[in-house]
Amino acid sequence: MTQDEKKNLCRKFVEDFNTCNWKGISNSLCPDVNYVEIATKSTINGAENFLELCEGWKSVMSDIKGEVLYAHSDGDTVLLEILWEGTHSGPLQTPLGEIPSSGMFQKTNAVQVYEIVNGKISKMRNLFDLLAMLIQFDAVRLK
Repeated sequence: MTQDEKKNLCRKFVEDFNTCNWKGISNSLCPDVNYVEIATKSTINGAENFLELCEGWKSVMSDIKGEVLYAHSDGDTVLLEILWEGTHSGPLQTPLGEIPSSGMFQKTNAVQVYEIVNGKISKMRNLFDLLAMLIQFDAVRLK
């Protein structure tokens, strides 16, 4: 794959998430994909488990969409800067308990790092500002 093809694979992955194209997402992943969500300290292994996580985020913000602001690739690594926007329309499960739907709209910046093997996503690391998202959901208040 060329560097542009690798970036396009990852861009399409975000677009497939935006449109709930779970088959498209599944086709872009290695069966044993490894996903790490830095902000929540979550690690998911396997495409099936990852798809459940995606569906879970859509249940929290049914209208969530990611806009790729920047893409870079080098070797087998692709880096995307993404602006995620969505309305808190469903409960969010956290280690501290459930945060009920607030109806609040949020915008959160993220960086996702992808590793590509044989034309598929084999590893993903998602870095986003969880505190900013929770503040926008009115779930956390700063003094």
